[in-house]
Amino acid sequence: MTTSTLTDDPDVVRLGGVCARGAGPRAGSPPHPSPLRVALLGNHPPRRCGIATYTRDVAAALRGAGHAVHVTAMTEPGAFHDYGRAVDRPACAGSRADHAAAGRAIAAWSPDVVLVEHEFGIFGGPAGRWLHDLMDAAGAPAVVTLHTVLERPTPEQRAVMTGLEARAAAFVVMAERGRRILRASGAGGPPIEVIAHGAPDRPLVAPEAMRDRLGWPERPTLLTFGLLSPGKGIETVLEALPAIRARVPGIRYVLLGATHPHLVAREGEAYRDGLRARARALDVEDALHMIPRYVEDGVLCDALQAADVYLTPYAGEAQITSGTLAYALALGVPTISTPYWHAREALPSEHLFPHGDAGALARAASDLLLDEDRRRMVARETWLRARGTVWSSHAERLGAVLREAARAAADRRARSA
Repeated sequence: MTTSTLTDDPDVVRLGGVCARGAGPRAGSPPHPSPLRVALLGNHPPRRCGIATYTRDVAAALRGAGHAVHVTAMTEPGAFHDYGRAVDRPACAGSRADHAAAGRAIAAWSPDVVLVEHEFGIFGGPAGRWLHDLMDAAGAPAVVTLHTVLERPTPEQRAVMTGLEARAAAFVVMAERGRRILRASGAGGPPIEVIAHGAPDRPLVAPEAMRDRLGWPERPTLLTFGLLSPGKGIETVLEALPAIRARVPGIRYVLLGATHPHLVAREGEAYRDGLRARARALDVEDALHMIPRYVEDGVLCDALQAADVYLTPYAGEAQITSGTLAYALALGVPTISTPYWHAREALPSEHLFPHGDAGALARAASDLLLDEDRRRMVARETWLRARGTVWSSHAERLGAVLREAARAAADRRARSA
């Protein structure tokens, strides 16, 4: 087994690609009987963001289900990414003309349906309004996956959503709360489908076994993953660590992920340094293990499976989906979280703690860490419940929505002929 050291801490934590990523369907799955030509629009690695990873994995899952996929990747102004053969055409988010040109390139490919991964900030124009130009030029029925659903959009965001409502054959959201918000806002026209965030398909693994395979020193382990920035609630975890350590000696809190590039551009690593300083002031520096690297899915899954408990302590409630929460659940990792929207739907109430409440977090985490039987039961039940979210299942459900959009468009063309 090859591993690489990914830490700047004295208690070495190593991560390596022990297991396959599992982003596609299981080996031997039959192709879908009615394959589609799907033009997929979002952003894509090596750009570092969650939707880039999501777009890549959706493409892999749809291809695994037998569909042909053409990927158009939005690129931020002034940036260059070596997409290789994974992307058929990049499009510049800073150019309105290139949005329309990308739409015409999609039209030339003659897709059955366009699948848009939508997030405010991906597309150009006010609140991303140039996406409308692209969709109009593409000329094919569109299914729009909404990665953010806002209760109180700005006027510009509302104008974008109104345009999408007029153009989309269907919306896809990843939580029931998203559908309720859209309906309450008066969104008309397209049906709204709820399809949970996709996740890798891996067998359930005992965390101590994964720690041994990775070469991690054996200690009770908490984990949080993601691009590091304020608002993720990390400070609450640090405040809870003294009480957790008092009940669970040897506790280790692994904070995995690079600092958000926008934050680095403004202030370097000042925020990360501030977290280290806070850990020193709380006398828990030995419990905090930062791995300040951007990691691929395989390494992330290894780390998740090496954790006894996963933490998503986000400071705000208005998060409709969390990719890492979806991954943790699919891998059977017991999870404790603040009650943001996705977590409230996905987790039992006893695994939720109030935003910013370090005492409640300490009690919930310690109770779970100290009860091995309960922890293993939770892991098994969590893993079983999440089987419907693995990428092969996700592709099947999404494919049904795409197929219906394509069928309805074909019926309209036939009636007008």
